[in-house]
Amino acid sequence: MEEGKNLQDLLHDLYKLEKTASTTDLRKVIKKLEKMKIEAEHRDREEIKRVERIKKQQRRKQQKMEEEEHIKEATSMDLPMDWENAFDANPVIVGVHADSISDGLILSLSNLGHVDIEYIAAITGERYKTVIETLKGAIYQNPKTWDECFYKGWETAEEYLSGNLYEKCVAAVEGNRKYNGYFKDNVEAIEKVFPEYIDCEDIYITLGSPWIPTEVIDSFIGQMYRFNVTQKLTVHNEQLGVWEIVDKSFLSWATYIEGPYGTDKINSIQILENTLNMKPIAVYKTIPSTTTSSGKKRVIDEQATIEAQEKQNQMIADFKKWVWKSDKRKNRLEQIYNKKYGSSRKRNFDGSFLAFPSMSPEVQLYPYQKDAVARMIFTPNTLLAHDVGSGKTYSMIAAGMEMKRMGISNKNMYVVPNNIVGQWKDVFEQMYPNATLLIIEPKTFKPVDRKQMMEEIREGDYDGIIIAYSCFERIKLSVDYRMERLKSKKAELEAEKNSNLQYPRKIDREIKKIKEELGKLTVAQEVDYDGVYFEDMGVTRLFVDEAHSFKNVPFDTKIGNVMGLNPKGSKKCEEMFHKVQCVQKDGGGVILATGTPITNSITDVYIMQRYLQNGELGLLDLQHFDGWIGMFAEKNTEFEIDVDTSSYRMATRFSRFHNLPELTTLLASIADFHQVDEAENIPKHNGYKDALISKSYDLKKYLEEISKRAEAVRMGTVLRTVDNMLKITTDGRKAALDMRLVDSSLSVGCQSKVGRCAENVADIYFRTMTDRSTQVIFCDYSTPKKGFNIYDDIKTRLKKLGIPENEIAFAHSANTEKKRKQLFDDVRKGKIRVILGSTFKIGMGVNIQDRLIALHHIDVPWRPADVGRILRTFKIKKNVEVTDNGKIII
Repeated sequence: MEEGKNLQDLLHDLYKLEKTASTTDLRKVIKKLEKMKIEAEHRDREEIKRVERIKKQQRRKQQKMEEEEHIKEATSMDLPMDWENAFDANPVIVGVHADSISDGLILSLSNLGHVDIEYIAAITGERYKTVIETLKGAIYQNPKTWDECFYKGWETAEEYLSGNLYEKCVAAVEGNRKYNGYFKDNVEAIEKVFPEYIDCEDIYITLGSPWIPTEVIDSFIGQMYRFNVTQKLTVHNEQLGVWEIVDKSFLSWATYIEGPYGTDKINSIQILENTLNMKPIAVYKTIPSTTTSSGKKRVIDEQATIEAQEKQNQMIADFKKWVWKSDKRKNRLEQIYNKKYGSSRKRNFDGSFLAFPSMSPEVQLYPYQKDAVARMIFTPNTLLAHDVGSGKTYSMIAAGMEMKRMGISNKNMYVVPNNIVGQWKDVFEQMYPNATLLIIEPKTFKPVDRKQMMEEIREGDYDGIIIAYSCFERIKLSVDYRMERLKSKKAELEAEKNSNLQYPRKIDREIKKIKEELGKLTVAQEVDYDGVYFEDMGVTRLFVDEAHSFKNVPFDTKIGNVMGLNPKGSKKCEEMFHKVQCVQKDGGGVILATGTPITNSITDVYIMQRYLQNGELGLLDLQHFDGWIGMFAEKNTEFEIDVDTSSYRMATRFSRFHNLPELTTLLASIADFHQVDEAENIPKHNGYKDALISKSYDLKKYLEEISKRAEAVRMGTVLRTVDNMLKITTDGRKAALDMRLVDSSLSVGCQSKVGRCAENVADIYFRTMTDRSTQVIFCDYSTPKKGFNIYDDIKTRLKKLGIPENEIAFAHSANTEKKRKQLFDDVRKGKIRVILGSTFKIGMGVNIQDRLIALHHIDVPWRPADVGRILRTFKIKKNVEVTDNGKIII
């Protein structure tokens, strides 16, 4: 009313002013009108807001009511009256019945490989709710996989309460809050088993540890040069494992040259950047040379390098002291470390529930083998690291057959050494007489038959495909697959580059490298190839026997001059790695079996982890070798005896290891270890014996020559094509085995390796005549051929000592699968009592241990894994020994 009256008054005033009003009066009225208009609009807006608030409150209330109703419905464990169990019409439960819910859980795990509430309810006749309430504590519902369905996402307690408990705790707490306490049991169970907090005293940290935030390194740089850091100085790319100091403008030229940890030859920032990247510190100088076209050669300046390395060591030591000084920084780093590496819990696998319904009743697995089978069923990737002779073959075959029966794996491929394909076939048929097998060995994989055989792999429905190493290597991955993999990696790097203004220059170099590889692959397109590629074969489980044969996988690293480190790898191992990733890419799994997972150095563990848990390493910023080393290992440089045995040299190795509890826990998620004992019919071991032979005058003189050759190579006074360290090492090994291999005019007597070996073999031969025990002589050099060779020489000596020729055999003479099978059978029966062979011929996976009493290594193999492969299950009680006839007293 007031508003209307005011408007009337204004209209009246306007009417009166129409004839008499001045301009000023008119303006006053107009302003008054405008003000009233604004006030009216404001009142309208406020009213609209008020109405919107009411509507929003009503919507929130309605939404909350709906959410509460939804949560109540999802967690009530009530089913409609007309509900039908999915398994009621499923033939998988025909003839299957459990008298109790706990028995139903065992059958669910045994027949399906996971906890299935519907299945348990179907075979017990109980309600879903009753099943869940009865099994609570033995099973837990995973908030990440339950999909808001009360009977889905259930896992055994062993599975749920293992792995990364930090992530599971976060999910459980969030789920418990959202669903009104529904996951309370999960939170309480996780808190009870959560690993103990790791304090800084138990954390190894160094410059280059991949988990350190860049701000910490920036602060350390500020500490080094005593200035306040106000900008980002460093960047770290986890995918490439590279650190880079991207902004050096804060340094004056004088400070940059030396700084607190620099020398007059190398500045402290360069030392810091190298240290962050695990890159060795080396200072070079130029010297005259007669072996180069320029007449000059770049060599390491030893004195300047030692000085720089001392500065580097001081920098690392100062960082380790500084980094824990600040409580704020210490607490932050402890939390980061515990969250990433200290919150995992090992899972234990119990395979006692497995019944193996299709396995021959004559075969009985040991409990540790059943546990290993359970691991292979429940986890996609496994490192089967059981001792030599513990029955890994049986475990893998049983796991593959169980996974096929459960529907977990549709196509199982077993990749085995060429010389034991027949042995694998025999064991498979012994365990599963009705199994349908496809055996692929060199004689059936000739070029004319190869395409048909590969199509059979793709199309056939087999319980197991057993394929020899050499045949597996001939199955190719397509160029398209390789290009797709490279394009994916390139896209990831470009995304990283585009999302950050500051990034390591290594990204640009890596992208360029990938483009070059893509260009080469484009040219290499196989337009005329009409065969089957590996990725088309549909392999869902890949089993690799004697997997240490494929550990030499190439990897990128900036670490150099470390003994035992071979980043270049081999083509064979690189191909295996890509095929493993191909199987895993489509949801399949891989089992690597080896009795010697570490053959040369701790770096072998990294390769096994790359094979089997590459994704998990990526989440932990450990997928790059340099980052992995920065976490778990430390280089150590010491004096060692040189290759020529006449002098010492500085050698750098990974000999200090850190954060081992975290490495052990991480590895335990994929590795199944087992050490054999007498309870499993493993023979007593009388120990390793060294047969020590004094070096002869000829050998002594030859070693002096070897020493001179090695020094000439190091000094660069001889061309690589004329002489090199590989050739020197080979000649040295030949001489150490028998001087006649380097000078056929020489003669040796009983005081030689072959002489002592023959005496030891003959002594054991006659002492074990009653049991007809057998012996193996390993010799990798000078195998049977025309002219002088070690094999024929030993055989001649054994015959002179009274051993019949028909009881001595060479593994090399059995050049077909039929002959190998007959030879190994004769050894097992004691018809052949002495067999000579190389590590490859009769070492890897060959089971001839029934009467085996002794091994003799006449030349020491390169790898510890190849020594003493005699402790296997046996039938005749015996005490065995391993004699190393390769020792020489220097």
